[in-house]
Amino acid sequence: MNTANTASKESSSRKPAARRTQEERSDATRRRIVQSAMRLLHKKGFRATNLQEIARGARVTLGAVQHHFSNRQVLMERLIDEVMAPLSDDGVVWPSSELSLEERARAFVRVAWETIYGAPGYVAAWSLFFGCKASPELFVRIDANRARSDPVFFDRFITYFPEVAARHPKPQQFAGFVFASLRGMGVLDLFEVSQEEVDGQLEVLVQVIVQAGTARG
Repeated sequence: MNTANTASKESSSRKPAARRTQEERSDATRRRIVQSAMRLLHKKGFRATNLQEIARGARVTLGAVQHHFSNRQVLMERLIDEVMAPLSDDGVVWPSSELSLEERARAFVRVAWETIYGAPGYVAAWSLFFGCKASPELFVRIDANRARSDPVFFDRFITYFPEVAARHPKPQQFAGFVFASLRGMGVLDLFEVSQEEVDGQLEVLVQVIVQAGTARG
């Protein structure tokens, strides 16, 4: 058997590795820059998240950052869209309507916490929100995004928990209370909070939802 010919055939039969297009490379670079900025927001806060530090964390030059994001404001606008995207997704947290009220409440609270409010990026989001208070243009963007997403979340909550809509005197406000509770727990995660305490608070929220859906007026 001719080993050289066999090796040559095997080599020629392999498909060449697909080369990334310029746009794909640019997308990957932008993603690294955004991820670096998110890490800095989480670790150091809004003011300390400057372009030089972001470039260092993304392992690119400052010029590369400025090529993709012409200035800090443009990058912050991208970060606002990035951190608020999970908060605007009205499909990820909702449980099956076939579950009982308590099962739905527990599934909703667990998934909302694990995918949004208890995720590391949520603390970075609040750092961005607080920091943008000093930048009116950026804060207007955040507020507009919130104004669009909050009513959607509240309406979805009432849809998936019709018992609350039927029995609570102010279901829309109750939905707002539920999300405010999750947001508050997410901010509390800045501090050293035991998993036992978090689990206990989440269970209390589950029972509050169940009670709102079973209480007689």
